Formats: sequence, C-alpha cells, structure tokens
Amino acid sequence: MEGASRSTRGSPGRLYVMKADGTGVRRITDDIADETDPAWSPRGDWIAYVRKTPGTDARELWLVRPDGSGRRQLTSLSATSESPAWSPDGRRLAFSSTRGGLRYQIYRVDIDGKGIRRLTRSPADAFEPAWSPDGKTIAFARAGSIVTIDSHGNEKELTDPANNDSSPAWNPKPPGKQG
Repeated sequence: MEGASRSTRGSPGRLYVMKADGTGVRRITDDIADETDPAWSPRGDWIAYVRKTPGTDARELWLVRPDGSGRRQLTSLSATSESPAWSPDGRRLAFSSTRGGLRYQIYRVDIDGKGIRRLTRSPADAFEPAWSPDGKTIAFARAGSIVTIDSHGNEKELTDPANNDSSPAWNPKPPGKQG
C-alpha cells in the first residue's frame, strides 16, 4: 500500500510516494514548479496534482504515474485550479477553478484533458468537490454549506450555511453494505 504527499524538502513543493508505514520514500517529480494536492486514481495507476510554474499565477492540473513516468498537463486554463477529485470509474476529475472570473466554480475534465465543463454557476466560491460512489453526484462546499450537484445540473443544499461546513466526503459503502 502506498500513499502520496507533498513535501517542501528542497523547496518548492515536490511530490513523493511512500509505503503506508512511512518507508520507501521516493520523489516522483523533480521540477522548478510548486506541486500540491496529490489525489490517487481509483485503480492507483495515476496521481492527479496541482502545479504552479514559477513566474505565473496559474495553477493547472497535471497527471503522473506513481513511478514518476507519464507526467503530463491536464488543464490549460490560465487560472487557479485546485482540489482534484477522481470519479469512481477513473475517467474524469472534478476540481475547483477561478477560470473566467474571481470566484471558484466546480469543473470536470476527462483524463485525456478534453471535455472541460463548468458545473456550477454561483456568486459564491464553490470548492472541495467529492464524487459520490456511484459517480452520479458531486458534493462540494459553498458559502459555509455542503451542496450537491447531479449530472443534470440540479443543485441541493444539504447543510445550513450558518454551520460553516466544508470538506465533504462520501462513505464508499452504502448503509447495510458495511463489513
């Protein structure tokens, strides 16, 4: 079992993988860019991450194999993109981005870099996307509440904004299927 992390050993941030017990640490990126937000694909064959090239304000999504090979840019939005989250089938990523404005909105992109689609249109920042286990819904944080959006664009506010909720995460096993 391996994990991915960001480290500032030899700043700027680089991506590392290691065994679950903390041994076998290996740097998988070696670039002058700042690299953050690693997210493993469901099958463990890719790691999505955010990369900021020095001298720019843009933060783009990139992919890399766990052994450091196959590194490639996924988005070219000239914006700040963050929080990549894999769809359960591993074919898409949801993320938040300031593309086209100052507010963060939720987007999705196919892993070939095509099919970028804006999912939310909100006057408040929308961030921290999380796919439902069936891949039909994305939860995200907006203005202190947790909101979901389905594949038809229908949104539903789940929590009271007064609670200042954030960081949605789905239970991967439905109730009654635990074990």
